Amino acid sequence: MTLKLLSRWPVQCAAGASLVLLLSMASGWTTSANQAAPPQTAAAAATEECPAGFYGSPATGCSDVNECASGNGGCHKLAMCTNTKGARECGSCPKDFQGNGYVGCFDVNECPNGDCTDRIPTDAATAEPPVVSTGGDITVAAVSEQGAPATFTVKAQDPKDGARVAYCMPRSGSTFPIGKTVVSCWSSNTRGKLGRASFTVNVTRPAF
Repeated sequence: MTLKLLSRWPVQCAAGASLVLLLSMASGWTTSANQAAPPQTAAAAATEECPAGFYGSPATGCSDVNECASGNGGCHKLAMCTNTKGARECGSCPKDFQGNGYVGCFDVNECPNGDCTDRIPTDAATAEPPVVSTGGDITVAAVSEQGAPATFTVKAQDPKDGARVAYCMPRSGSTFPIGKTVVSCWSSNTRGKLGRASFTVNVTRPAF
């Protein structure tokens, strides 16, 4: 019996040593993997900006701007505006109308021989979007734990259409939370093009 136990001892020692070696290697692989791909920190995320067509706080989440909620998204009044992530789409014109939802819908009964093609701007496809101008970033002090209201003025100018209406989310006069919030603004022209601009409202936390 003693001889059998002695003969098994080297085998068991070798198996134990192999197990310890494998566990050490696995631990090393895990450490290396963690060092090679560290998780994104909150500080790194806070330096990012919301993409065009989105507003809010990059640190807590950016929300899509619903362009269709203002001015029918710049689409013609007879066309349906469909909101998409970061943009919008204008639907087609209704029956007995020519054109498209981006540049206009024209009643064929009011066009010579029912052909309204000459009413569509020839530069509709190549036209530039309007230029949206903001006053730059804003810093205000919080008036409560909920933040502070902030007002601003945004303008839009188109080379062909002149002054255009500009919309923003969040809207001027809204209460902004403590921290940085990206305000996304946009405007459209009669060629169906959207111009965009954004700025940041920074609400600082005073000692209440």
